[in-house]
Amino acid sequence: MHQGIPSMSDTNSAHLQIFEVPVGGMDCAECSKHVQTALESIPGVCSTTVYLAAEKAVISADPSQVDKDRIRAAIQSAGYTVPDTIVPADRSSTEDLSKRVKIAYGLIVAVVLAIAIFGEWMGVIDRLNGMVHPLLGAVIVALAGWPVLRKVFHALSQKTIIAQTVMSLGVFGALIIGEWITALIIVFFMRVGDAIESYTTNRARSSLKNLTTMIPRTACVMKEGVEAIVPIEDVHVGDIVLIRPGETVPVDGVVRSGQAAVDQSSVTGESLPVDVYQGSHVYAATIVRQGSVQVRTTRVGEDTTFGHVVRMVEEAEANRSEIQTFADKFSGYFLPLVLLAAALTYIFSRDPLSTVAVLVVSCSCAIALATPIAMLASVGAAAKHGLLIKGGKYIEAL
Repeated sequence: MHQGIPSMSDTNSAHLQIFEVPVGGMDCAECSKHVQTALESIPGVCSTTVYLAAEKAVISADPSQVDKDRIRAAIQSAGYTVPDTIVPADRSSTEDLSKRVKIAYGLIVAVVLAIAIFGEWMGVIDRLNGMVHPLLGAVIVALAGWPVLRKVFHALSQKTIIAQTVMSLGVFGALIIGEWITALIIVFFMRVGDAIESYTTNRARSSLKNLTTMIPRTACVMKEGVEAIVPIEDVHVGDIVLIRPGETVPVDGVVRSGQAAVDQSSVTGESLPVDVYQGSHVYAATIVRQGSVQVRTTRVGEDTTFGHVVRMVEEAEANRSEIQTFADKFSGYFLPLVLLAAALTYIFSRDPLSTVAVLVVSCSCAIALATPIAMLASVGAAAKHGLLIKGGKYIEAL
């Protein structure tokens, strides 16, 4: 897939070009919104789509006003990076890590909940609140929650509100009334929620990136009758590629000589191998089960049929479902309603702790983040099992 910065191709619209730029540092749905806002603020940009799982942005812009340096500067100003390359995920290490993370999260949450419940029941929390100076407690809370609180402050500096903003207000409210342990517990669950979101995003991202590993990174090219193993980037249209039994086809092409049974399930979904012979078309990411063939290359890399399939799956986020659109709109109105509910709670009850409870319980994370993350996780899980889905609206249609 795309490895450099940035790739450009002409579009059907006059005087417009497509800039495809990898973006690093995005670990949640809110991050992609920040990047999109930053890019859309560049004069000359007509449209922008940011793909969280694929870690890239696709910008349609006027090349006389926009270049790669301006795009890079805009992304960096939003607090993200523009890497030179995107390294494919290691499948085995990702699966091992996912098992360890599940166990660790379960144990940590259980322990913290047990401490909080028994501590409240035995009066330990009240004693700790009295023993520790409020300023020291605030410092402890700030250090524990800094990774999440930093996102909130950065969003505020960009004049935007994110899902964690409401819970952050709850944290500050708890600190104001001297309940620093309550604030610390809130911060803990903010960190857990943020980590789970990042973990889910990375799982989906890893599943999509693993698709690219289905195409071999090298090919056996016949040059003047001599076999040479070369990187796939050095294979060009017209080159003759030799594929032996058990090898994966690295390019799209036409069989020049030989005969083989090819497993094309990764491209066509056919369960049985297909016999190919001189004049037959073969596709990258398919596997030669029996026989060997020499193939004249017609398409390489992103231009192959499988490359187009992977691109469609990577860009599935753009095909948003109706429920995602509704969740985005509703979450935009949710914060003012929560603040109003908290204000009314304080006016009628005069209880600061109840006011903080309203802010925490009414967190919009479940609305603003759960829907897109669920769709992203579904696409990623399907890709891991060989099912390629073009977007959330297709999942919803099922």
